[in-house]
Amino acid sequence: MCYTIIGIMSLLYVENLKKTFADRTLFSDVSFEIRPGERVGLIGVNGSGKTTLMRILMGKEPYDGGTFGLRQGAKLSYVEQIPTLDEKTDLYSFTLEAYRPLLDLEAEEIRIAEKLGQADANRDRLIARQAVVVETLSREGGATFRAMTRSALLGLGFSEDDLLRPVTSFSGGQISKAMLARAILSHADLLLLDEPTNNLDVTAIQWLTDFLCQFRGAVLVVSHDRAFLDDTVTRMLELQNGRIRGTAGNYTRYMELKMDARELEKKIYLRKQKEIRRIEGIIEQQKRWNQERNYVTIASKQKQIDRIKEDMVEPERDEKSISFRFPTPAPTGNEVIVLHELGMRFGEHRIFSGLNALIKAGQCVCLIGENGCGKTTLLKILTGSVRQTEGTYKIGAGVRIGYYAQHNYDLNDGNTVIGELSDAFPLMDRSSLRGALGMFLFRNDDIDKRIGTLSGGEKARIRLLKLVLSGANVLLLDEPTNHLDIASAEMLESALEKFEGTILIVTHDRYMVRRLADRVILMTETGLREQRDEEEDLFALIRERKAEKPKKQEKTDADNLFLRRKEIKQQRAKARQELHAIERLIEQNETAKKEAEQALIEAQTGNDYRRMQQMYETISALEAEEGDLYDRMEDAERTLSALETEEEE
Repeated sequence: MCYTIIGIMSLLYVENLKKTFADRTLFSDVSFEIRPGERVGLIGVNGSGKTTLMRILMGKEPYDGGTFGLRQGAKLSYVEQIPTLDEKTDLYSFTLEAYRPLLDLEAEEIRIAEKLGQADANRDRLIARQAVVVETLSREGGATFRAMTRSALLGLGFSEDDLLRPVTSFSGGQISKAMLARAILSHADLLLLDEPTNNLDVTAIQWLTDFLCQFRGAVLVVSHDRAFLDDTVTRMLELQNGRIRGTAGNYTRYMELKMDARELEKKIYLRKQKEIRRIEGIIEQQKRWNQERNYVTIASKQKQIDRIKEDMVEPERDEKSISFRFPTPAPTGNEVIVLHELGMRFGEHRIFSGLNALIKAGQCVCLIGENGCGKTTLLKILTGSVRQTEGTYKIGAGVRIGYYAQHNYDLNDGNTVIGELSDAFPLMDRSSLRGALGMFLFRNDDIDKRIGTLSGGEKARIRLLKLVLSGANVLLLDEPTNHLDIASAEMLESALEKFEGTILIVTHDRYMVRRLADRVILMTETGLREQRDEEEDLFALIRERKAEKPKKQEKTDADNLFLRRKEIKQQRAKARQELHAIERLIEQNETAKKEAEQALIEAQTGNDYRRMQQMYETISALEAEEGDLYDRMEDAERTLSALETEEEE
């Protein structure tokens, strides 16, 4: 990957960047810069090119014009949506790759130690290199990076027992967390994050929010999470109609300024159109008089119109987004869903128990809670696809459930888009299906695409359309805004707002909760708790509960203690090596000081005052260095003593 080197004020700049696919221009003339410490949000409808732009900046995608530059020595780290994983790698090792340079230095340090034990070793060269390696490790955090890795993983919700599990054994959301931890720990100057909050629960989102707000580097984040953008970014960019625009401020501020600018553009455009019509009226009048001087006036007025048109800019139109509403549902009984002491366990593992609730007709209930507390399992129980192990539930009279799953298991990747709809609704003719697909932005050749080739956002639109066509009067929605761009999420919210049936939504989207919820319910492993009043923040309560949970006591068997013992052993070996290296540096310092003192005596004898001054300065510097070395030796001895004590325990 090759970058143009740029000045110190900009960390990254992009100028007139262009990307095309076949006969379609995805974007062109894209220009912006990111300065150190900026947190920039990037939004745009699905398919506008946000991920492609990120991949271009990382050198993973070619581009067709323009240029971009990175400050010399700056480091980028990219969190993509679909990673490539090795099933043999455990979670801890996967995340520890963030510190690959330090891991390589540790391996070199071990090799040097082994060579020093050999009789024919070039000891002076090896000792000099060892001192450099030890000093670099000390300076770059070699004593703490493993602890920081563990802390980051625990902060993102992993347990101690998870650290040695294969990374491929985790869910998509958990893998996203691990990738996020690795990027964060890489000490990048610029983090590129592509939809980092997808599949994260509220605790992990808050952890990420807090981290980014304290992060000293710069961030470019693609996200449709409006609350997350409001809480984190300091500047917004939007890819729209192949161009990019932006302002300072968070998402809400950007939308306010965008609406104000749009209204001003419309007013100016309409005023100029009105002026053109007025002048055209004068021209028509002059033509009727049909005198020579009238034609001079006509030519003058036509030039006036041409000048106005040259300066006219038609207000930018919003990119196409889905447009739909749910049909009027059939009525149901007043009691739609009733839960009584409902519980679920898998083998010895209890997911939840003691769930009691009554959801009435016409209500919109938002269900929130930590990942893993059983929200998706509850929805599956209500659809009849999973059977509970405790308690009972009742579905009311006249209820027809429509279920929107969090994942795409209900789609056939081998089907075409229109074939998927035809299989689900065999009584609908092809013309009606095409019209329905058009509302969800599948037009012309799009309807013949294979489901397996679609993006996550396109698959989400197909599943939404199936939900709309189902005629359901009770909607069970599991994270429905995941993979939807902001415009589509807002259209969905608008349609749900007008839906006359009953809705139960599992979501972490705070914007959706604020806009739609009649009731907000917190789900835990021991029951349901309803929001008492508008001031109570159940999202904050989730975070508090997570923080209050006691840490698991580490078990005493060898398997559970392996990771910590390994760390202690490595840190102790490193502390000893650092101590030996410091002792050698002290010896070298003493030798150099003796040589400088001898040179000072010789200069005094020869009355070489210039040489005398140089030697005084050299001796002074060596004495200062000696003091620092003794301080370092004391710290190293203290560290080694603490590690040896911990190992004995």
